[in-house]
Amino acid sequence: MNAEVDTDRASTFSSRGFIVVYALAYAGLFVSFIPFVSVLLPLKVTAVADPEHRIALLSAAALGGAGVASVANLVFGALSDRTLRNRGTRRPWILAGLVLLILAYALFHWSSDAIQMLAAVGLLQIAINMMFAPVGAIMADEVPDAQKGLVAGLMGAAHPFSSLIAVGVTLQALGTQGMRYALMCAVIVLLVLPLLLFLRERRDSLPEPPPALRIRRRADFARIWVARVLVQIAGNGLSTYGLFYFLAVLGQKIPDKHHAEAASEGVAAIFAGVTIVALVLTIAAGRLSDLMMRRKPFLAVAALVMAAGLAIMAAAPNWAVATLGFGAAISGMSVFLALQSALAMQLLPSPRHRGRDLGILNLTNTLPAMVAPLLALALSPDKAGYAPWLLVLALGVLAGGAAAMTIRTQN
Repeated sequence: MNAEVDTDRASTFSSRGFIVVYALAYAGLFVSFIPFVSVLLPLKVTAVADPEHRIALLSAAALGGAGVASVANLVFGALSDRTLRNRGTRRPWILAGLVLLILAYALFHWSSDAIQMLAAVGLLQIAINMMFAPVGAIMADEVPDAQKGLVAGLMGAAHPFSSLIAVGVTLQALGTQGMRYALMCAVIVLLVLPLLLFLRERRDSLPEPPPALRIRRRADFARIWVARVLVQIAGNGLSTYGLFYFLAVLGQKIPDKHHAEAASEGVAAIFAGVTIVALVLTIAAGRLSDLMMRRKPFLAVAALVMAAGLAIMAAAPNWAVATLGFGAAISGMSVFLALQSALAMQLLPSPRHRGRDLGILNLTNTLPAMVAPLLALALSPDKAGYAPWLLVLALGVLAGGAAAMTIRTQN
């Protein structure tokens, strides 16, 4: 596993305590945005926009937010590289992002028109990526290659775990909407804070890999980048338009505010129902890939499962079949993204620029967030139905799996 540059770190940073604290913090970052894109943003759109303008406003929020996130992650990744070199830590950026996130959520909650909502979305993306960039780089800094599959599996489990929090966001029994926002922010703080308190980063840097290995890693890093983009387009589409899809399966294509609020609890319950399966599969696949010292076979299977799930969703006549397809799609996506992250971390060309390079990798999260809304606008699922859109996403996933198979550096 290219252990020649990682052996000494394996003996020092293999503590289970660090892995748990890191996994919790990463889950907290997902809680900061998955309930937002899957539940809170669609609900806010139904509250501030007329029915005929909702798809357009949701797409504008997704596109604008993705653009801000792309720039923010690159900037804060590079800044955290500099802070690590000069002060031996990336933590100041995580703390600043956490504070800004709470402020941004308050502004989003209080927004009462489209302009205010879009401004709050932009601020949220800055805060989220101020945390995401340094936290992602910490994994590359501190986790040995022999444990990256396990940690990536736990990281991949953050997506379905955050869907459980989305369930809580929709439960009106927890109080007012403001109270539910406050509780979600409290959960984020509780998950991220232990990493800030207990992380002890290494000040010594790893040596640069040999030139030939660096060139090979750079080429394979580009291949895994393309693969992730194609899969993330589908994943982002499911996150952003999943609520509207299930409402369409129910037969309610353009929900009003009250119907959306009521139906969102049922949709969130579906998200929670597939969470356990995706969680177990992702962690198991990550650990097994460590033991086998191979990632690519898992990537191939995960892409096939996700594409099959999207095809099932496209043909689903009712909620039961739609839920089956959604479960397969989310499980495949979770495993693919987790194992892809582990492999990508091993392919980073230079230890000195991990935050910057992971900012480039993060474009595979933000660029798809621009493409998915454009596909939705082009294929008009609210008018033509969701089947063509879902089938296009499935084809993209298959292409992403094929791209992952072209990687030459297996480990």
